[in-house]
Amino acid sequence: MVLSFLVVGWVLSLTLVAAPPTGVAPFLEENCKQCHNATDMAGGLDIDALDWAIESQENRQRWIRIHDRVVRGEMPPESALKDSELGPIAETLKNSLLAEISERQDRDGRTSFRRLNRREFENSLHDLLGIDTPLQHLLPEDGRASGYDTVSEGLRISGLQLEKYLEVIEIALDDCVRLTDAPEVFQKRLRYHDEKGVRENLDKAEGVVDPVSGERHRQLFRQTEDAIIFISHGYSPDDLRQFSPPANGLYRIRASAYAVDTRQEAVALKVYSSDWKTSRMLRYFELREGVPRIVEFTTRLTPNDHLRFAGYGIGIDAQGKSVWNVETVKDWKVPGMALEWVEIEGPLVETWPPESVSRVFGDSSVRKLKQRGSWTQNGHIAYELKPENPKSESQDALHRFAQRAFRRPIQDGEADRFIALAHSELDSGRTYEQAMRVALRSILISPKFLMLEETPGKLDDYALASRLSYCFWSSPPDEELLDLAKSGKLSEADVLRAQVDRLLDSPRSQEFIVSFAGQWLDLFQIDATTPDAKLYPEYDDLLRDSMVAETQSFLRELLQKNLPIGAILDSDFVMIDRRMAEHYGLLDEFHHSDSNLYGEEIRRVQLPQDSPRGGIMTHASVLKVTANGTVTSPVLRGAWILRRLIGRPPSPPPPVNSIEPDTRGATTIREQLSKHRDSESCNSCHREIDPPGFALESFDVIGGFRERYRSVGEGTPPTSKLHGRDIWEYKLGKPVDSSGQTSDGIAFSNIDTYRSILLRDQAQISRSLVEQ
Repeated sequence: MVLSFLVVGWVLSLTLVAAPPTGVAPFLEENCKQCHNATDMAGGLDIDALDWAIESQENRQRWIRIHDRVVRGEMPPESALKDSELGPIAETLKNSLLAEISERQDRDGRTSFRRLNRREFENSLHDLLGIDTPLQHLLPEDGRASGYDTVSEGLRISGLQLEKYLEVIEIALDDCVRLTDAPEVFQKRLRYHDEKGVRENLDKAEGVVDPVSGERHRQLFRQTEDAIIFISHGYSPDDLRQFSPPANGLYRIRASAYAVDTRQEAVALKVYSSDWKTSRMLRYFELREGVPRIVEFTTRLTPNDHLRFAGYGIGIDAQGKSVWNVETVKDWKVPGMALEWVEIEGPLVETWPPESVSRVFGDSSVRKLKQRGSWTQNGHIAYELKPENPKSESQDALHRFAQRAFRRPIQDGEADRFIALAHSELDSGRTYEQAMRVALRSILISPKFLMLEETPGKLDDYALASRLSYCFWSSPPDEELLDLAKSGKLSEADVLRAQVDRLLDSPRSQEFIVSFAGQWLDLFQIDATTPDAKLYPEYDDLLRDSMVAETQSFLRELLQKNLPIGAILDSDFVMIDRRMAEHYGLLDEFHHSDSNLYGEEIRRVQLPQDSPRGGIMTHASVLKVTANGTVTSPVLRGAWILRRLIGRPPSPPPPVNSIEPDTRGATTIREQLSKHRDSESCNSCHREIDPPGFALESFDVIGGFRERYRSVGEGTPPTSKLHGRDIWEYKLGKPVDSSGQTSDGIAFSNIDTYRSILLRDQAQISRSLVEQ
């Protein structure tokens, strides 16, 4: 059994004795030093430079890899040593490591003391103060260890961070303590008939001349009594300039729209928010021909934002040509998006002053002023915090707040210094609000709030509640967890299992899904490359978002349905929307899965027997983040699969002074890699890395299945169409070869046969996932 399975979760805190275990050093000297020395450093390893006091993550992982490769028989390579000789060494090393692990765990606990990361800090402030102001972008980036932002080694704390924390706390308190007049609420139904840009375009029958191209543009939309029909992405004035958010807050947006002349093409309404610098797609909704669909959603907006309503899948005529200007319009039988009206309401405020005030200060302290006070950027002051007994009420409020902030009952006298701060401010003549803010800041900058405290040994129920909630929700424990902790029942096996299920079933667990998938599978890097527009014209923001949504939904399905571990590599279903179904060539299966759902809704779609899809390896999101925008690399993809899914990260590359293999005459990446494997210094790594990369060569840089490479040079034109158009920018080049041979000599012909090989060792996949 490999060591990595035995050190699940707490490997990050192990320490090894200063002297090597008996027998290990002579074994390494005799069997390993010939290749792993200061001159050759095969795999980046020098036996003489090994650090036995493995207190750093790097050293810990190095010794685990040494152990695992010896156990698997990979090292020493082509060894004449018998199992009876290798076994005792591996057992000695394992026992020594486990002894140190146990000793350190008893002394320091399973995990190290760490601070809240940016995401957790923001969510904790939201929960404590009853606000929803975006905050984490104002804080420095979190460090990572082992690829994650929840490991103590990566979450250092500095004076700069404390300074930024205080700035963010001040912003959060400003949003919490809102004592001005209630914000003006915008509530109105708007029509694009009344948009200035639409009217100007419609009123000029001769069209509008583009000052750059000289082309004449006119009526890139049609007007009916009930709707404006957008038929082009070109000069359609789709910005909604009749609305400007009056204040920060949550807004409800409703719209009525339908598709026109679809010719079976997918037509959708996309809603964007822009601050004139950046634009983000808020939502998209599939539309059906001639049947108005009323859509509704809420989103947070600021006064700098403006909305844009655009069509998707529109503006392609029967000949497959784009409709951009008046000269290209042959008739109006073009797929379009008819927008009848837009309703906007907000900011949405249920009570005023907002619930955040009473959550922190209590209801009894809020008083309405007889005459409005001074002007602030949010309006005139209309309320004040003025309890009858300021010192008594501040003591009660701060005691309650500290208990919630520290996520456990506070000890006698633990809140005294915060209370004393408030009382001192009151004695000096400060207002109740000013005095309380001083004390609240002190609580929120306290290590007892910023840090996740766990004492060595078995976790108490309150620490367990925090571990659960920050793992699955990235936020403090809720009342149910705290009540169970108070009763001492949370650590009971059945209760604990039920709470894990509850937390995962909650919509709040999307925090876990997004952060885990973003870091484990590198989905946070989805925008690191931009696919070449000529080679991949089908790539757009809708496909990008659908890629990410597929993988997140797939992980949720695995967890909530408690599916077998093998489904990570090979599933008979995918979780996709219509855009992904189109990308994967699964439109028939998609429509058969649930015809009552709209196309933007993720659904579980059964894969046909001959589909190359199934499992995370064939997700378009994964295939995109493991490629650049133009070509795929078996080396990059292979190393990623080994590291992220199989749990056997490749050794570091050889040092820079190693001899580069002669790759002259190689015309393909496969030929180049073959020459690398012929080099002794490269072979040990490439025989591990290349096979999974070769198996995935049948997928392009945006995750599409391919039998031939795309090229902007030589080749034959493709026969496929994109939204009814001929795709002529690229050619189909050389055929793809996705066959190969694993490091232990097992041949595979494609991704299906390679996947079946991996599934022979599902225990290793389990170990890899648990380690993540």
